[in-house]
Parts: sequence; C-alpha cells; structure tokens
Amino acid sequence: MKPYLLIGFMLAALSFTSQIYANFILRSASPTVCEDIPGRWHGHGKATNWLIGECKYHGRGSLSSLDSSGYFRIEVTADKDSGSVLCPKHAHEELKGSCIDGVVTIMTNYGNLAGHFSPTQGKAQGTLSVGAGMSAEVLVVFERGE
Repeated sequence: MKPYLLIGFMLAALSFTSQIYANFILRSASPTVCEDIPGRWHGHGKATNWLIGECKYHGRGSLSSLDSSGYFRIEVTADKDSGSVLCPKHAHEELKGSCIDGVVTIMTNYGNLAGHFSPTQGKAQGTLSVGAGMSAEVLVVFERGE
C-alpha cells in the first residue's frame, strides 16, 4: 500500500496547494522491499485544518515497475467521502518517485509526509500546504489491493 495511496489522499487535499518543493518519504524495515512495490494500492485518509475542518478521502493508486536506477511512476486518484465544501471532491495526479534500499521517495510540490510500509500495507502522516501560509495535517493508511 505504499506511499502511493497517501499521495492520492494528499493530492485531494492539495488541489489548492501553493508550489513549494517537498517530498513524501516512506521507510521499510527491509532493504529489499523495493521489488515488491509495483502494482495497485488503495487506502483512506484525512486532512485537517483549523479553517476547513476535517475532510475524509478514499483513493487508489498504481505504481509502475522500477527502472534500473530504482525510479518509478505513480498514478493516484482520490475521492472525498465527507467534509467541507472547500475540500476538493476529486483529485488525480501522476508523480515520479524512487525506491532505494527500502526508502521510497515521492517527488511532490505539496508538503512533507513521512511514514513506514511493508510489502502489504503502510501509514504516513505530515503537513501539506493548502494555500499561502496555510497548511493541513494529513494522515493516510494504505494497503495492497486489486
């Protein structure tokens, strides 16, 4: 369930994000886990902000095979289940990332998320920028799926 689903949820909350450079970083206890991450993932998450309240999402993602340098592409879709009308109803993003020695890094402009994962599940949390001087706390749980 790698960081991919995380991204989906985050991306939904990020549809109104300012452009700053940051990454999503997920770590595994196994340095050989990179060979297990390609495929489909799904999950759920929430974004919380003092102004907009809490918005809950479900999402799915697809991770490509890694190239010889450990890089991959990820396609993520997230849909809102509940929350403020200010939260986006739907988000779709295509991102790039890498997996090297059990550390997945997804390159984004959205904020900082950190977490852990195994070949079958994961969890990440952090802060995403949702506008000038405004951020949202994000929590995402994901697992391998079809």
